[in-house]
Amino acid sequence: MKPKLSLSCLFFPALLLFLLFASPLVADITLVRDGRAEVAILVPEGQWKYLQMPATRLTGDSVSVPLAAVELADYLEKISGVRPILATETQNGVVVSSRIYLGPCRTNLELFKEALPGPEEFVIRTQGKDLHILGGDKAVGGAICHGTLYGVYDFLERELGVRWLFPGEHGEVVPKRSPLIIPHLDRRGGSPVGKRKLRNVAVSREDNFAPVLEQWGIPLDSWKAAHGHEATGAWFRRMRLGQRLEINGGHAFDDWWETYGDAHPEWFALQPDGTRTQHPERPRLCKSNPELWDEVARVKLAEFAADPGLLTASISPNDGGKNKFCMCQDCRALDPVDAPKLFNDSQLIDPVTRLPFPEYPSLSDRIFTFFNEVARRVGRERPDRDLVAYAYSVYRTPPVKVGPLEPNLIVGYVGLNRDDITAWSKIAPKLYIRPNDLGPAVDLGLPRNQAAFFAESVRFAVEHKAIAFDFDNGHGNWSSHGLDYYLLARALWNPDLDIAAGIADYCRSAYGAGAEAMARYHDRLALISDAVRADPELGPRSPHAARLRRYYSEEALSSLETEIAAAREAIGTGGDPGCLARVSMAAESVRYARLVTALLEVAHEKDSPLFKERLSAVEDMLRSKVLTPELAALHSHRYLRMALAYAEREVE
Repeated sequence: MKPKLSLSCLFFPALLLFLLFASPLVADITLVRDGRAEVAILVPEGQWKYLQMPATRLTGDSVSVPLAAVELADYLEKISGVRPILATETQNGVVVSSRIYLGPCRTNLELFKEALPGPEEFVIRTQGKDLHILGGDKAVGGAICHGTLYGVYDFLERELGVRWLFPGEHGEVVPKRSPLIIPHLDRRGGSPVGKRKLRNVAVSREDNFAPVLEQWGIPLDSWKAAHGHEATGAWFRRMRLGQRLEINGGHAFDDWWETYGDAHPEWFALQPDGTRTQHPERPRLCKSNPELWDEVARVKLAEFAADPGLLTASISPNDGGKNKFCMCQDCRALDPVDAPKLFNDSQLIDPVTRLPFPEYPSLSDRIFTFFNEVARRVGRERPDRDLVAYAYSVYRTPPVKVGPLEPNLIVGYVGLNRDDITAWSKIAPKLYIRPNDLGPAVDLGLPRNQAAFFAESVRFAVEHKAIAFDFDNGHGNWSSHGLDYYLLARALWNPDLDIAAGIADYCRSAYGAGAEAMARYHDRLALISDAVRADPELGPRSPHAARLRRYYSEEALSSLETEIAAAREAIGTGGDPGCLARVSMAAESVRYARLVTALLEVAHEKDSPLFKERLSAVEDMLRSKVLTPELAALHSHRYLRMALAYAEREVE
């Protein structure tokens, strides 16, 4: 007897086939086929003239959407060899089978009207034969941000495999594909971090570096052209380093002595000479003075009133300079005896001996009393605005008696210490993390891998109230520290990044067939870097720089060279030129490590011919790298010179 087929048995398979093959919501979209673009990129009306410009000329915030269109067209052409048409939404004569609508086109606004993206967010969706990318391009307060542009970069990375590893000739990875077909897409993206900054300071300290450049025979303008914003800024933008929230946290009182010194000397820090007279640069304040609290609050309220788009204002003290912290009785009464101790700090001078206190409590309670009082006054009138106050210097650790802090205070913690971040998160409503850890102050520019540490630190801080990050000392040491920069940028956009997968993706993208060997290379570097970071005797201007030789030993450097050789063999002499160039960059960083460790071996013999010979070898190599993205030659040279000035004989 034949089995009977029910109607449902026939209907549902047919329905499934119909949905798979007939529905416009799930159909693939062809962008390029047979050497012909089958798609046009469309932007809102009024932006036609910008579409005719190269990306390098689209530098202002107001042209973010045209820049997104030009960048997308550029990379589609690099991938497929064919450049799509760029046009405005209603231009006639565009005959293609598919369209990519970018930014606030009328079509996009209608499609996403039920759920428009927020600032810096983006939505990517295919509909029929068209692709739609719309981002939130306005921040709270009206400032321009770059949601649409970030959506394009996300699309290029996730759908088309583009990678931006570092600035320069070999930093870009663009897979070749034709035909170019994309699947059905429907996703929304964004970052929980309101400010993601990695300071691009490869070109900085021009006054200090100009004499070195002159000595090395390198024109200052050539150095600036090689490392300035025009050469390197695109990498930072493409990695979505940006912001929808400005954290104004710089020195807030630079001009206060000139403004108030004559009328109100009592508002300024009592100095060791018994007066309150300040050196004009970076004056110090008497934080215990209630009249000062009132005036600072008045000034900040005036700043907010003058600029309706201003959401944050700084009340952070000036750091550095020649002025010392106040030692009047009222200020000292705010310093609890049970606070963490500071030892022989040159900023804390005993008014009796005129020498640094051998031991003195942290000033956090004093400083955060001042911050809280000012914030309370401002908050009464402008609870919709925030004040930024650094936790730094001799007030880095949390106060022991002050807290919780006012709800309109953003604490800018300078560092990555997790115990401190945890403690600050218990009393602060919001944190802003402002580390100085990227530069070569400790490792002197030697190869390292702290990528996982940086990414894990970002995740930890976000879990503990961090809303913004500003990493200083991004000096552009791409051969030695490039993985750190890359993964940190990825983590700032996505703190939940799979770190192991991110490093593996970097190795595949950077080294191709040599990825397995270079993954081992980076694993070995991570062990070295973890040991260096954990060594309490190593630090900026430390007399113990020669201890680096313990970690960058002959055995360790030889093992790194073994992996580099294996990577070269796997790629082959006729292999991908970009992969070979990136492996060569790693090899050069290890060569630099050999020269530096050899110099550190005789760092205590500064008058010896051997010291001078080895120093000359290091400087020759750095000079040869000045105009490349390798080694951050001038910054590495500066920190090496500082380390040599303090270096002592290393005892094995």
